[in-house]
Amino acid sequence: MSASPPLYRLNPDGWADLDGKHPVLVLLLDGAGSAGQLQELVGEHLLEHCAHRPLVRFDLDLLTQYADRRPTLDFEDGRFTRAPSPELVLYAMTDAAGETFLALIGPEPMLLWERAVAALVELIAGLGVRLTVDVSGLPMRVPHTRPPQVFTHSPDPELVLRPWDAFRGALSVTATFGAYLEAVLAEKGQRTMGIDVCVPYYLGKSEHVASALAALEMIQASCGLNLLPGLLEDQAVANRADIDAQVAATENGPAVVSILESNYDEFRTLVGDLPSADELAAEFERFLAEHDRRRDTGDGDTPEG
Repeated sequence: MSASPPLYRLNPDGWADLDGKHPVLVLLLDGAGSAGQLQELVGEHLLEHCAHRPLVRFDLDLLTQYADRRPTLDFEDGRFTRAPSPELVLYAMTDAAGETFLALIGPEPMLLWERAVAALVELIAGLGVRLTVDVSGLPMRVPHTRPPQVFTHSPDPELVLRPWDAFRGALSVTATFGAYLEAVLAEKGQRTMGIDVCVPYYLGKSEHVASALAALEMIQASCGLNLLPGLLEDQAVANRADIDAQVAATENGPAVVSILESNYDEFRTLVGDLPSADELAAEFERFLAEHDRRRDTGDGDTPEG
């Protein structure tokens, strides 16, 4: 029986530069949790403004269910042409302050999840990743006229924003690949965190740059990186104007947005304001310092990341 084909190819360059760095890994996977093109927008921003090199290229032909994710073709002058094939790539990146981090950018795997998760767990351990951050855009009943709501979740209570206290109890949800990887990593004692941005449901897969900007700000604050999110501000303003025009041209659009605004304002009154980016960054630095102290002294049962 022939061996299973490998899921990825390694680029031999640049691995030695990561020795001892213990980088953060950011997951930007386009799929079930990608409302508003959030992961695509954030990934494009990082690739444009951060020095980067590919470490690993996954074989999407093995990981794609083409019946559900068919390629798009252009038809012009009597013939079909195709766009460049999508890629799922693990990049080593350098932020504006010279800090090294990792980013996995591309379509989420649709097939062979257990093999793909096992491969990533092995890579994460081998690269000494100290924190894996999964970023999602969730379609929610929120208006585009208010600042995007951002929540976090993590086995570490220090990394969970307070508004989740408004949600009590338990529920079962259909997993995205990133969330599934989070769960497996947590079982293995690896530190994980999820960043969930609430995207107006009526935008569907249309761009919502404000959500991408909010995601970048939260990644920056929680991971101690300098990702230049301000460079998206003008694009967010222009995108907001486009959405305003589309809503105004829809028969029930303004009324629906007005109702969503009332619900949003009531919720913010209930849970209070989210911590600022500076407040979150300061708290995260305190948490990391305490974690490192326990690891170095052997005090407590905090696992090594």
